[in-house]
Amino acid sequence: MKITPEFARIHSHICADGYIAKYQSRRSKKELIDHPRKNLVRNRYYICYVNTNQTLVNQFIKDIKICFGRKVSTAKKTEYSVSAKWIYDLLKNNGALKSHNFFIPSSILNSKKVIKKEWLKAFFDDEGYIYRKVVFLGIVNKEAIIQIKKLLSELGIESKLYGPYFHKNPRYKPIYRLAIRNDSVLNFRENVGFSHPDKKIKLNFICDKIMVGTLGLSG
Repeated sequence: MKITPEFARIHSHICADGYIAKYQSRRSKKELIDHPRKNLVRNRYYICYVNTNQTLVNQFIKDIKICFGRKVSTAKKTEYSVSAKWIYDLLKNNGALKSHNFFIPSSILNSKKVIKKEWLKAFFDDEGYIYRKVVFLGIVNKEAIIQIKKLLSELGIESKLYGPYFHKNPRYKPIYRLAIRNDSVLNFRENVGFSHPDKKIKLNFICDKIMVGTLGLSG
C-alpha cells in the first residue's frame, strides 16, 4: 500500500501506546446455526490504541477511517480498537510489534520528509516528555531508538543516546533515552513538534526560554 501520513501515525501509535492482538473465541450458537462450521473456535484480530488525550484519540479515529475505511470502537474507557485480519497483518508485517521488538520499516525510513515527520510526531506524542529545557524519549527497544535517532538527524535534529538504565526489578527491561537539547529543541519544534496540546504548550515555553538565552536577554 501507499505510505501516507495517516498510515505513518497509525503505525507509530501502535508501536508506542497501542498494540495488535489475536484472540480465539468460541462461535456463538446463533452463528453456528446461521453458518454451520466444524471449527467451533474462531480467531479475532484487533488493532488497539490506548490513550487518555482526546486530541490524539480523535486523530487516531480519523486516521483509521481515512486509511482503512473502518470505524473505531471503544473497547474500554481509554482503549480504542478496530477488528480486521488484513489490517492486523499489514501492521505486523511492517514492524508494529511489541514495545521491545517493534521496528520502523524501510518504507517509512526511506519515505518523504512529511512521512518521517508524522511518524516521529505521533511517537513523541505518546512517549516523549519535557524536563527543564530538554525533550526526552525513553523506550526499552535499543534498535528502534537508534532508528528514531537517525530519522531525527535526517530532519536536522541532533540528539544524544543514553543508557541502558537498568531497573531494580530484573523482570523489567533496561531503558534507553534520547535527549534533545539547546538549538536542536528549536529544530524539533520546527520539523516535528507535538500534536498533544499539553506537550505543545511546554515545548513552546522552553523554546522561548532557549531563544531568550541564545539572544543573551534576561527573561
